[in-house]
Amino acid sequence: MLEAAGPAPGAVTALRLAPGVAAVLFDGAAPGAETRIARADGTPIAPLATLRLGRADGGARTIWIMRLGEASAEFAISAAAFGPEERLRLDPDLAAGDPLALVAGLDGRGRLALLSAALNAWPGAFRLGRSRVYAATLGLIARSLQPRAAAAIVACRPFEGLAIIEATLSSAIGRLLSAHVVGSEGLSRLKADAALGLAGPRRRLAILADHGATAPGDLLVLIGETGAAVRPLEEGEKAASLAGWWTKRRFDPALAGLVVRGLSARSEAGRRAVLELQARAPLPARAVAAGPARPMAVIDLALSLEGGLLAGGFLDDPDRLVAGLDHLLPDGGSAALETRWHRFSGRYAEEEGGATRAVTGFVAFLPEAAKVGPLLQPRFRLRLASGTALPLVPRPQPTDPAAMRAAALRAVPVQNATAALLAEALHPALAEIQKRAVAPIAVERAVRFGTGAEAPLVSLVVPLYRVLDFLRFQFAAFATDTTLRQHGEIVYVLDSPDQAEEAEHLLGGLFRLYRMPVTLAVLNGNGGFARASNAGADLARGRLLGLVNSDVIPIEPGWALRLAERIGGKQNVGAVGPKLLFEDGALQHAGLYFERDARGTWLNHHYHKGLPAGWAAANRPRLVPAVTGACLLTTRSLFREVGGFTEDYVIGDYEDSDLCLKIRATGRTIGYEPRVALYHLERRSIRRHADYMRGIASRYNSWLHGERWDAEIRALMGETAAEAVRPVLRKRAAAAAAERSAA
Repeated sequence: MLEAAGPAPGAVTALRLAPGVAAVLFDGAAPGAETRIARADGTPIAPLATLRLGRADGGARTIWIMRLGEASAEFAISAAAFGPEERLRLDPDLAAGDPLALVAGLDGRGRLALLSAALNAWPGAFRLGRSRVYAATLGLIARSLQPRAAAAIVACRPFEGLAIIEATLSSAIGRLLSAHVVGSEGLSRLKADAALGLAGPRRRLAILADHGATAPGDLLVLIGETGAAVRPLEEGEKAASLAGWWTKRRFDPALAGLVVRGLSARSEAGRRAVLELQARAPLPARAVAAGPARPMAVIDLALSLEGGLLAGGFLDDPDRLVAGLDHLLPDGGSAALETRWHRFSGRYAEEEGGATRAVTGFVAFLPEAAKVGPLLQPRFRLRLASGTALPLVPRPQPTDPAAMRAAALRAVPVQNATAALLAEALHPALAEIQKRAVAPIAVERAVRFGTGAEAPLVSLVVPLYRVLDFLRFQFAAFATDTTLRQHGEIVYVLDSPDQAEEAEHLLGGLFRLYRMPVTLAVLNGNGGFARASNAGADLARGRLLGLVNSDVIPIEPGWALRLAERIGGKQNVGAVGPKLLFEDGALQHAGLYFERDARGTWLNHHYHKGLPAGWAAANRPRLVPAVTGACLLTTRSLFREVGGFTEDYVIGDYEDSDLCLKIRATGRTIGYEPRVALYHLERRSIRRHADYMRGIASRYNSWLHGERWDAEIRALMGETAAEAVRPVLRKRAAAAAAERSAA
């Protein structure tokens, strides 16, 4: 309710907003007419803020905000270029006047615009934020707009300096643009996130804001797209704990989403807090059970990521009753899955170990759900053709990156993992999850047994994961190699830190037995083959870097230096690999080449695999497209130059050929040296990785590798453009032809 009337039409009014700052009001302009203000002597006015507002009577009001000078000044105001002028004298001691004149007579949009400018624009332009006089003026105006408003309550203080403020609010103000506190000490714009609760004419508003102690008389002023709200701000008599607040509000998706998003974005402590809240007080999981004229639907995958949501589940809809499936966004919107999902045939068991039924599986990635924070139970809605909407809530989802990765890898049967599905659904999620999984992995401690060469020529880096069975044999072969003793260093990197005590005990015993210096680097978590190898390379001191699997056993001493002889030279070899043999003596590796599978995906293949070790074509030193990372020698400087192993291949696969292709991109070549032979008990470690064996990691990695290097591989393998557009199955003759071209 307003007590003051606005200026009479044609009148000019001036009042003091704060010491040294005046507001000039002019209501003389007709709608659409231009208004001007100038000093009578023609000198410019600076700074000056201008606001043009609509009046309830159809007219217009212009308000100018300016600094008062040290001396009196006269101004000329006109409503048109050649219209009559009004004269106004402003003195340094201008009276405060009635601030309600600013809003009196304005229409609704005019009041909103004035309040928004007074809170957002004028404080910065005229340094009014800490002015008590300006705050009192603004408080008087704000209270006049909504004199009998219910209070906003500080309902919870999750952390020091942070508050959850609640108020009831009309839906008419629209999306919240800014929130402010007007108090006796000045005014402040809250760094805040806000959410409106469940729909209705009056809805609960929750604001998560950086806000200290509330003083008596403070006002909360909210500026929305289509309205404003003014609420007295009070501390709750019994502010709830964060856990208590969550228990009451977690069923409202908007309010729960506000806290998850806001707290997790502010600090690591906040992120851990919201994970704990969701885990301790989960929502009941909800599925749609099949029945008469009713489909079956379940969401069993719903991973909230920074880039969006990876969702998956199963449907059984024989009567075609399903119209669509939505993810309910915390801001009240929704994202349709059916416009993005990839479907496949599958089987679903309602109980673990129970009978299965034929269903349609689906998976989709929704970028609309980006940056919502770590929601453990995103909500969904099944839409039926009748218009009925049925809620779906998954069980709490994993938060550990390794567990999230495992869930994503098991979401789709390998036979259904098409290139489109990988590109559009799984890759956006797996890329982020893999980065998150690898980022914190580092060497927690390095244990050195003995003192090695001060300046080793070659450093051998050996990742260890689970399988330590062959360590005794490998270490014995290293220790009996006099060239390694004199010119080498051995760095083992343990990628399964729960085995640290066992590995340290084993290597300590081997050191005491052979007196061969060795370093054990223990990682703080499982980062995969690439991360472990890169961590070991960072510790290495040799000019040459040998990357060796833990299941590779040298046959003869001197092998590392013989490989080193191939580095550089006329062929500019950047990396070299040896002949590798199965335990029965058959060829396991004689260089690596690329071949498309039936889907058209490039796969890695080994030349002459399974043939006798003496196979003539495998006993010729030559250049090859790539070599396996099971045993690869390069220079440490080149390894660093190309960025080491690429770490976005999940768990471990295709990093070796990726490294070779990066080396080739520098203008160097890849060599194969058959005069050096070692045993390779292939893939013994990776078989212990359940996520690799059960999921589609290899399929994903091969797709990612092909997407990254398709043009280079096509050129390397001599594939024509016509062949590139269709899946092909090459025969061994094609491999032989590629071998000849590489040489």
